[in-house]
Amino acid sequence: MNIGTAVLTRGAAITLVVSLLLAGCVRVQNGYSLDPSDDATTKSVSVGGELRVVLPANATWNLASSKPSALKLKSASSGSVGGSDLKIWTFDVLETGRFVLRATGEPLCRKEAPPCSLATLEYNFTIDAH
Repeated sequence: MNIGTAVLTRGAAITLVVSLLLAGCVRVQNGYSLDPSDDATTKSVSVGGELRVVLPANATWNLASSKPSALKLKSASSGSVGGSDLKIWTFDVLETGRFVLRATGEPLCRKEAPPCSLATLEYNFTIDAH
């Protein structure tokens, strides 16, 4: 199996797990969710709402906003759903405007001996807060 196929398969599985997670036991009132399938898309959200970012737990993640004052971190957690380990961040949306939330992940296997050569993961989510 080549790496491209592995990433696509993992991404599809994560999307399915995230969909089940959001449709099932984890509900957000007045909220919005982002996962890898939302990369390079724009999400329209309401100020006062909640924004949830769900990413695979196989990386050390850094989340950065082009407008830091627009989001306030409420919680960060990890969990397992259907055998997939996930990291979940929940933010309050505080300000109107358009900004980019960038998630950059360094694969955990890079810290192993010998380190893997997997590429850094990066997702860019454009948020249009109104």
